[in-house]
Amino acid sequence: MRLLLFLSGEHPTLPAAEALAAAEALGAGARVVHRDEQVLVCESDAQPEALAERLGMCHFVAEHLFSCGCSVREITARAEGLEAEFEGSFAVRVRRVGGRCRGLCTSELAAAIGRRLVSSRRRVNLESPQHLFVGIASGRFHFGILRAKVDRSSYRRRSPHLRPYFRPGSMKPALARAVVNLARVREGARFADPFCGSGGLLIEAGLLGARVYGFDVDARAVRGALENLRWCGLSGRVERADARELWRSYREYFHAIACDPPYGISASTGRSSLQKLYQEALTSIHRMLMKGAYACVLSPERVELESLAEEAGFSVEEMHSERVHASLVRRIAVLRK
Repeated sequence: MRLLLFLSGEHPTLPAAEALAAAEALGAGARVVHRDEQVLVCESDAQPEALAERLGMCHFVAEHLFSCGCSVREITARAEGLEAEFEGSFAVRVRRVGGRCRGLCTSELAAAIGRRLVSSRRRVNLESPQHLFVGIASGRFHFGILRAKVDRSSYRRRSPHLRPYFRPGSMKPALARAVVNLARVREGARFADPFCGSGGLLIEAGLLGARVYGFDVDARAVRGALENLRWCGLSGRVERADARELWRSYREYFHAIACDPPYGISASTGRSSLQKLYQEALTSIHRMLMKGAYACVLSPERVELESLAEEAGFSVEEMHSERVHASLVRRIAVLRK
């Protein structure tokens, strides 16, 4: 099936990378057909509902029907010639991304498309349609029929400050879900976070059906992560441990690993230099992963993450950058053993 994904737009590269990784984790894979700002069109055997349930940085998944230029005449002509047969009530919604296709009035275009689709077997119902057609005006115009929405509100309900145990600097749930997806976590797989903190990554992996293992040198974080897991109706193994030594007990044990190690020089890093901490942690993570498995590791820009990962034996598959605030740029590496 050709899928049309309307991405969140909160990062220039992560939403599309997350979607492709999630499709792979579902055992379906995906081939990119077209990318636009906040738009991904791909060929995939992934079920839209299953894909939408996994994603954190996406609004909806639709079945792609066509893409064309942003001309009203071309768009309405393509809509009239749709091969997809359907009966019953329908509605059309059109979204414009940023300042793209400014010459289009989205409400007028939706009405014009609707007029082309109306027939004796099809009627417009704006309140509760049986079929919802969606158009996205980005670099080009992309059109499809909605198959599944992403429940973005669920991520807001899991905001770090709402959990029983809170630590400043905790990752937002939508980003945590994206990071877990980048590690290709599958249902029933063993997932580890060697620097689990308050447990945000464990929560997102657990909600995807993974068996979660969390480790931290801070006993308070261990207790807090367990409390947060229970608050989400989840369970897992969380214990106090040094990430750099975990491989001795868990050699080639995990199907996926993701982590956001501490950036400060403090007790949380064992009073080690940040560069050395990452070097030793990446070596341990490599030994803990099964062959061919993925890890997603975050770091501040000043850490030579790519070279350290390669020294540890990883293949660097992707590298993303995110500005957290004026003085911190965070790098997100997708690594494969």
